[in-house]
Amino acid sequence: MSLTERDLSFNFTNAEDSFVFDQMKPALPNFHGISVMHRVDFIVEMTEAWIFVEVKDPGHPNAQGKGLAKFFAELNDGTLSDTFAAKFIDSFIYRWAEGKVGKPIHYISLVTLEPALLLNLSDEIARKLPPMGMPAPRWQRHLVENCQIFNIETWNENFPKWPVTRLSAGSAAVVQISAAAP
Repeated sequence: MSLTERDLSFNFTNAEDSFVFDQMKPALPNFHGISVMHRVDFIVEMTEAWIFVEVKDPGHPNAQGKGLAKFFAELNDGTLSDTFAAKFIDSFIYRWAEGKVGKPIHYISLVTLEPALLLNLSDEIARKLPPMGMPAPRWQRHLVENCQIFNIETWNENFPKWPVTRLSAGSAAVVQISAAAP
């Protein structure tokens, strides 16, 4: 099952189902209808779990300077991790209200940056997801089983059955930009 987010194509070969959750047009089958809620890009159903997938592509060959400046400012000031956490929480609430959270949920993201810039982002996001790094002794279930971020190269290494490719020809798999750029 192939899904596309702008210039990136994902193939979830062994999924039971996969769909674009971030649909904005009411005529589309997975339009969620609540525009004030954040949402992850894709939801993938596996036999044993749900996978929430978020994609950010600052490494897009046609990325504009203004957009990159905003992205890196948000990466540096923590706003980006707030956004990632909100996307998971709101998507979870929506799926819970639909009765679709009966399996463990994994939150994985693809961000087209060099690995060094992604090291702390997973931890920042995980700290912002309930129970916010606190013990919750009465909880019988976790909202999320894990939270991980990959770039194209590390995604393909870790998920060989779910390859991601850049649709535009001749593009680098990982953008080499420092956190201070542009």
